[in-house]
Amino acid sequence: MYKSAIVILALVGVIAAMPQYHGQQHHHEEEHHGPVHYEFHYDIHDDHTGDVHGRKESRKDHQTQGEYYLIDADGYKRTVTYQVDGKSGFVAQVHREPIKGYQQPQHHQVHKVVAVPVHHAYHH
Repeated sequence: MYKSAIVILALVGVIAAMPQYHGQQHHHEEEHHGPVHYEFHYDIHDDHTGDVHGRKESRKDHQTQGEYYLIDADGYKRTVTYQVDGKSGFVAQVHREPIKGYQQPQHHQVHKVVAVPVHHAYHH
């Protein structure tokens, strides 16, 4: 009983949300936004974890261009440059180069577990 009531209510909601034509021709209007312009960049270099990466991007209206880079675990720097121009989609180029003298960071994490006896302060 409840399932059929839910289905009926869902159908009523869908029908109510449908556009009403009443003999009018339906047309799609494009959304018009004002001009878009932004720029940002950041760089991370964490000697403790070995995390090295960064990114920069700029956009003006329908043209976006940027670049990001990171140091892969094998000691190569990967750089990706990209652009989007209107409806052309995302176009990227990837470049990898070895870093001379690269050594992976040494993680010296020592975990020490100490067993502490637990004494109850009261007795039954």
